[in-house]
Amino acid sequence: DLFIMAIIKKGWGHDIAALSNMAEALANLSVSDPKNIDEYSFLINEVVKRAIHKKVSPYKVDINKVKYLGKYGYYLEHLNIILGAYKKISGSDRYKNLNKQISFHLINNSMSYSNYHADLLPHVKMKWSADQAAIIYSVWLYDKNYGTSISGDIIYKWLQYMQEKRTDKNTGLYKTEVLGTRKYSDQPRGCSLSYMIHYMGRFAPKRAAEQWKLYKKHMTKRVFGKIGFREFLPDYEGAWSPDSGPIIAGVGVAATGLGLNAASTVGDKKTFKGLEKTMNPLHSVFKTTESLPIINFLTR
Repeated sequence: DLFIMAIIKKGWGHDIAALSNMAEALANLSVSDPKNIDEYSFLINEVVKRAIHKKVSPYKVDINKVKYLGKYGYYLEHLNIILGAYKKISGSDRYKNLNKQISFHLINNSMSYSNYHADLLPHVKMKWSADQAAIIYSVWLYDKNYGTSISGDIIYKWLQYMQEKRTDKNTGLYKTEVLGTRKYSDQPRGCSLSYMIHYMGRFAPKRAAEQWKLYKKHMTKRVFGKIGFREFLPDYEGAWSPDSGPIIAGVGVAATGLGLNAASTVGDKKTFKGLEKTMNPLHSVFKTTESLPIINFLTR
């Protein structure tokens, strides 16, 4: 998301998503490199402070003073992941009450709809299944941290709904958006699948592995000897957006970049290395050319 922010100047919401990704990275490091736990504890505290800062938070007051959290599921999913990472790394219960409040709010909001998808933004009729996967993961993480079991029902019902109602018949891949508000709603999208599989890999690893296998089968593309993920299926004509980032010869920058996370989560080392070889030079190209007028024009 920091990469997307560098090239899509007016994309919305990438700030809290970038902080969420940082929090997950720190949580992973706290496990793989525990000798530096003090450093990671300091850093995750800084991530939390930024996540609840007024420049990032959609609330006009301190979120700890907000009684009803409303329809800000996108912000809350990532904040909840950050709070979960904070607990995992530091062991502190400093944000337990907020973590609990958000978790129950997201569950109740999700369960209030027959599609089991929470509201993402006020006054915006659009619900991405990838975001619901992140919401569920954030509550699952709360369960793991505090020894509770509040996520079980929503996990079961959401997975059942996706399998029965939101699966593309030709590919078996999950569709992108549940309310039919966009042209691409009934299409599998690369940026959505990479994002979704990453989070599903925690609370539904078997289902995530199935989707990953299908994703690679139907949406992997090789360009100039390097692999990437398509943003759209070959028979669908779609345009780039702030969610997808630039689409180059059918390959989506976000789909491929986020695919690194998904590959890591499902344990596909070979694909991870291939995607990494693709993204590293691509990142350098965009960082070098972002000041060019044509790049600024194309990414407005």
